[in-house]
Amino acid sequence: MSKNNRKIKSILFLSLMIMMSAFFIVACSKAEAENTTADTDTNKEVINKVLEHQFSGPDEKFIDLMWNPKYKTVVNNKEENKEFDKYVAEIYGPYFTESELDSFIAAFGTQYPTYAHENGYKLNLKGVTIERSEKNSYSFIANVGYRKNGDEEKVANVKGVIIFSTKEKGKIGRFEYRDDSLLDKFRE
Repeated sequence: MSKNNRKIKSILFLSLMIMMSAFFIVACSKAEAENTTADTDTNKEVINKVLEHQFSGPDEKFIDLMWNPKYKTVVNNKEENKEFDKYVAEIYGPYFTESELDSFIAAFGTQYPTYAHENGYKLNLKGVTIERSEKNSYSFIANVGYRKNGDEEKVANVKGVIIFSTKEKGKIGRFEYRDDSLLDKFRE
């Protein structure tokens, strides 16, 4: 009987270990899925915030700091604008890695506010459709209203791709506008 008792205890112990392992695997998978959903929601919020800054206004303070010569100095034959840099860091800094913030402002971040301001347009972000295409990659379509001098508001779509940093959670590591009908409308 003692041999049977040991055999039953071994089977019970082994069964218990298998059940605990299965429970642990399921719990970890569920936690990972919840984290992925939370990351996706956070990333979508970041995308919305950046697009709100891009397509609301134009932001007159942003324009003034960028173009007004009183904020610019030359140091070692290089133009600097500390006030503009500070304002950009305030507005966009929480959403970008440091290196991508510089790239974004140099390539994309100033074009819509500048074109809108120079051509007398007011911008209004109507809505954004965001789709996750890969783990850290998202595509978006921004529906942007634009109006010139009290004319009737028209709407254009701006498409782009955003890749989030794998090192700095919730920060954009790459931002790019792609199919863009709005700048074409400004030039008409």
